[in-house]
This record gives sequence, C-alpha cells and structure tokens, in this order.
Amino acid sequence: MRAVDPVELAASVTKSRAYFRHARWKGRRRCPRCGYRSLYHIGERYQCKRCRHKFGDFAGTYLGKLKTPRNIVAHLLYLFVLGVPAYRIRFYVPISLATIQRTFRVFREAIYDESLGELKELRLSGELELDEALFGGHRKGKRGWGAEGKTMVFGVYRRDGRIVTFPVPDRRSDTLMPLIEKHTRRGSLYYTDEHTAYASLWTRGKHKVVAHGREEYGKGDTNINGVEGFWSYAKVWLYHYRGIPKPYFHLYLKEVEFRFNNRECDLFPMIVDRLVKTVPNP
Repeated sequence: MRAVDPVELAASVTKSRAYFRHARWKGRRRCPRCGYRSLYHIGERYQCKRCRHKFGDFAGTYLGKLKTPRNIVAHLLYLFVLGVPAYRIRFYVPISLATIQRTFRVFREAIYDESLGELKELRLSGELELDEALFGGHRKGKRGWGAEGKTMVFGVYRRDGRIVTFPVPDRRSDTLMPLIEKHTRRGSLYYTDEHTAYASLWTRGKHKVVAHGREEYGKGDTNINGVEGFWSYAKVWLYHYRGIPKPYFHLYLKEVEFRFNNRECDLFPMIVDRLVKTVPNP
C-alpha cells in the first residue's frame, strides 16, 4: 500500500473511504462468508452470487463498528498515532468527546486483539529480562507491592528491543512461571532481580540474578535495564492521558506495548490493517 499523507486523507470522505476499502480488500473483494468473488453490486452493498449473503465493505470489521464519517476516522487515527489524548481533540473536530473516546477505544481493541492473536504463537528466546511493575496513580495508604488500587504487570523483554506484557493478580511463582513456560523457549538466558518467584528458572536455561543492593549492579550485561526502561516509557506515555479507566487498562497497556515494539515504524498503516480485519468471535 502506497504511503498516504493522513492530513490530506482527512480532507475527503471519498479518498478516506477508498483508502480504507483498498486496505480491506487489497483489490480482491470477495464474500466474507464463503469466499466467492462473483458479486452483485447493490448501492454501497454487495450480494454474493453463490450464497446470497449481503454485506458492506466494512461489515464485521472494527471499522464497521464506527458510524463516524471515514474522513473524521482517518483524522482521529492520525491524531491517535501522534499520541494526542481525546480531551485535547474535542474542540477541533465536529463530534462529541464521547464519540472520540469510543473511536479511540475501537483503535485500541484492534491493537489488543491482534496482540492476543500473536501471543498464542509467541515464544521468546535469547537474552530475556523479566520483571514486574505497578501501575496506578498515587494514593494514600500502604506503599510498595501491597498498595491498594494498583494494577500489577509482568513483562518479558528480549534484548533486541521486543517486550510482551501481562496484567497479573500477584507476583507469586504460581502466577509468573506458567507465563514464562508458555511464552519463552528453554535454553534462554534469563535476567531477573532477586525475587524468589524466579528461583526455579535454572531448570529452563541459564539464570543470572541482578542484585540491586550490590556495588556491581548495572555493570556489564547483568542488569534488567531494558525492561525497567520500558516501565518508565509506559508510565510517561500513559501519564498524559490523565487517568485510565480500570476496565480498559489492558487496552492501554497493549497500545503502549505496540508503540514500543514498533517505535521505528509508521503506525498509521499498521493500525489501518488491524481496523479492517474481521472482529473475532468472543
């Protein structure tokens, strides 16, 4: 797909719809039910000559969830890629803040569902850093791992710059080890802190423990600076959203993970490719 200037794209509903339609079909429109390519054209809809199924260009896709004009969707996606929060946009587009927030949520759902699909086959290997972090605003009361109102996240960072994250209820071995066994390969080199949940990692590969309190901490390659750098990146990125609804935290987390893993890429066409995919059945 050729590169498109998103600002120019947003100036025309026709151009925007054509761009999304091309992303959807890649020039080979077919029935989403049976795959047959011979179709009747009925207005802006189609009917399959084989199974008689009627459908629109974006029926069943994430984009099909949005009733907003396609040029507005394209412009909102451009701003979303730039990281502009919804509350800053509401004065500059002819739709409500609630519609902007819902549109952004659909963008995040598309990213999240694609990430889950990739996660099913993901097996990281090589030099891996493992760590946990707490997310949530400052609150009165107990600090540290026992703080209330926080969301705990476990991360596996491969030293080529790839991160995968998991919201977890606690940091016990029974919680973390099944994730490590499922999403990393035996024979990997694991770097962790001194948390006892990682004590059995030697059975899967080489295990190097980072002792934060020692003078040699951070020297050489025995460190977890990569995954700790991601935690800082994620918290700074999420801070400017001015609060995240807890039911949707998993969507925001995968958004930041997606941004980090593709930080050298143009995110606009990557998200478009996700938006025009069929929404998986729950």
